Amino acid sequence: MKTIAALILALASVCAQASVVLTNPFNNTAVGPLGESDTTTYGQVFTTPDAVNTVLDSFSLIVRSSTAAISNLYAGVATWVNGGAGTAVFTSAPFSGNFADWTEVIVGTGGVDLTPGQEYVAFFSASGLFDGTPDGLDVGLSDDSETLGFVFDNSAGASPLHANWDGRDAFRSFQLAGSMEFSPPLQEVPEPASLALLGAGLLAAAAARRRRSIADARATEPA
Repeated sequence: MKTIAALILALASVCAQASVVLTNPFNNTAVGPLGESDTTTYGQVFTTPDAVNTVLDSFSLIVRSSTAAISNLYAGVATWVNGGAGTAVFTSAPFSGNFADWTEVIVGTGGVDLTPGQEYVAFFSASGLFDGTPDGLDVGLSDDSETLGFVFDNSAGASPLHANWDGRDAFRSFQLAGSMEFSPPLQEVPEPASLALLGAGLLAAAAARRRRSIADARATEPA
């Protein structure tokens, strides 16, 4: 199986310091096809792994082309509410490819802040990119239960950001194969000017303590 992260050149790089990685291992089975003229979108429902690691740095799905045509896709993350996608929190630039072998396609998000306990869906979609040439991708499945189940949308090319993905909740007995990397939010780093002022203040305090120590020592010297 191949791994490709460079397909999506317009995205920010994948964070190399992820604190938690959720992995759904590929079990050599699949659903599909994703693409024209069948299913518009496949996604994985998930929550943050805990209340600390709430930034989604990257996610991946494992795909293989079922035709000789090029597939045109983009990736996204949205809130998952009542069996459908709600508000978009991340959308990638479009990317294309034909994957003769099973390929893990990694999408760097640049760091998306998520709410603990809120359900989200991370998806690959061909919505709005159909070009009249039939194409399709098989999407790998997993037996693992790190995430909450896969979902799909047969909305014939419409935006996946609508309230009802075929009237279905997530298939919680199955998962899409792939991984998700999370990290804590970045702590705010003081600006250089603030650091300089802090340093000056510490030096002034140290000098004042030194002067007081010298004065105290002189006051106790015998006359």
